[in-house]
Amino acid sequence: MLAGSALCQPAYAQYRGFGFPFFGNPWFSDRPAPEPWVPRHRQPREREPANIPVPPPPQKSEITPAKTGIVIGDSMAEWLAYGLEQAYAESAEIGVVRKVRSSTGLIDPCKGELRKWLEQSLANEKPAFVAIMIGVNDRRSMPACGPSGKSDGAKAGPYAFRSKEWAEAYGKEVDEAIALLKSKGVPVFWVGLPSAKNIRAADIGFLNDLFREHADKDGIGYIDVWDAFVDEDGDFAMRGPDVNGQTRLLRAADGLNFTKPGARKLALYLEREIGRTVLHPAPAEPPVAARGTIPPPGKPDERPVAGPVVPLTEVPPSVKGEALLGAAKPAQAPSNPRLLGGEPAAPARGRADDFSWPRAQEAPGAAQESSGRAQEGSGRAQEGSDVAPGSGKPRPRGASRKSGENAR
Repeated sequence: MLAGSALCQPAYAQYRGFGFPFFGNPWFSDRPAPEPWVPRHRQPREREPANIPVPPPPQKSEITPAKTGIVIGDSMAEWLAYGLEQAYAESAEIGVVRKVRSSTGLIDPCKGELRKWLEQSLANEKPAFVAIMIGVNDRRSMPACGPSGKSDGAKAGPYAFRSKEWAEAYGKEVDEAIALLKSKGVPVFWVGLPSAKNIRAADIGFLNDLFREHADKDGIGYIDVWDAFVDEDGDFAMRGPDVNGQTRLLRAADGLNFTKPGARKLALYLEREIGRTVLHPAPAEPPVAARGTIPPPGKPDERPVAGPVVPLTEVPPSVKGEALLGAAKPAQAPSNPRLLGGEPAAPARGRADDFSWPRAQEAPGAAQESSGRAQEGSGRAQEGSDVAPGSGKPRPRGASRKSGENAR
């Protein structure tokens, strides 16, 4: 019993408590036991919020800006003002004042509320410019208001959206708003509407055409932002390049509001116009009346910018021969008629372009020199040859050597 138990204990320890050498037996594997698996937790990516109903409130700057501008309108104008604040956040040149109402529009229910709101927004303000962005809430029928401002619904019903009557009545509201904005005597910018996810592009395009037409008629700047938020086919796009050229999410989940990069891109177009007209305006030209009294400075021998118009195919009758138009008649030798007729001039004798044959006789000195060279060459040929002079028979090979030795 004791011997059997002693023999069994090493086997039990060898197989680690199992009767078969397949589970953790070092005979079959010298590798250590694997560590227990621990699941890895990935850090979530920082994503921009899916839906942003309103932009962040404006922040007060510690630096007083040199100039202040007003951005007025609906919820789109609030995003425009937020993007403009980001553009001038590190600059003391421009400050932005928001004058917005999210659900407002130009369609006034014949009560004059829009005019009162615009007057209150501009009161006690001394802006360097005024920008307006409005109209996304005006895609609806419009009541017919009479001259006194009251509804004239008894005579005619409300005007349907995009009808001729609607466009005429809405255009009057646009003109009235522009007149109030221009009363401050500063540059005015009307910013068009961008594309939206759940709004037909034809409706927004119809409104933008009206805004552009009346802005041009009333003498203010119109800023088109449509291409900034569409793809290559002109359709609405949630993503696109930001102000730095990086592809970013520009619109919120509802397809109407903006993200921070989208608001910054929306304000980029207005920022360019502000820099061109407000910060770095072009020098003003003098009035037309003053322009006529002051003679332009001129130089005594200044050449004209352009000369008289002369036809290239017709020759005036006053011009005779080959004289150039407008040129003086200097005293020159008569030209060679052969050159005027297009014939080449005869080449000089002996020149590289002289191809006449036979060649002309050489000069006497050149002939004597050439004959002397020929005689010298013939004498050298006779000295070096084995032919006896005066005979056509060849000399023996040793004759020339013997004659040389005898001479020595």
